[in-house]
Amino acid sequence: MPENKEQVRAAMICCKYSGFETRVRSGGHDYEGLSYISYKPYCLVDLSNLRRIDVDVQRKTAWVEAGETLGELYYNIANKSKTLAFSAGTCPSLGVGGHISGGGQEQLIRKYGVAADNVLDATILNVNGTILDRSGMGEDLLWVIRGGGAASFGGVLSWK
Repeated sequence: MPENKEQVRAAMICCKYSGFETRVRSGGHDYEGLSYISYKPYCLVDLSNLRRIDVDVQRKTAWVEAGETLGELYYNIANKSKTLAFSAGTCPSLGVGGHISGGGQEQLIRKYGVAADNVLDATILNVNGTILDRSGMGEDLLWVIRGGGAASFGGVLSWK
């Protein structure tokens, strides 16, 4: 349960060099069990301590770390603005990281699309221990991690 990005990096590099697979969980729940099922030894990196949210009302954007829950995201947006919202799910205990990387279906889908449709940027820790944003990872990887199961390509640390 790392407390910051550097601890996530250290855990993932340690796993790589120790021969362990890495499973990343954003801290909510996992209906499919993908974060804790493996056919070989693995390490579970739980991102539930990464909970920073920075809402920019002027730009109508927010950076949210993967360990935040949907309920906390909604609460923080509502405290900053009475007119802004985010198109995401109905379960307040669901971790943002897994929800968005799985697509993020919810009740405003017809008008605003799924949560992944509204992603502008992300930070991901790749298998080499490098933290990349949109400019560093490129458009193809950003497109893939928005709904394609980001854990296959590294660990998403935050979403914009």
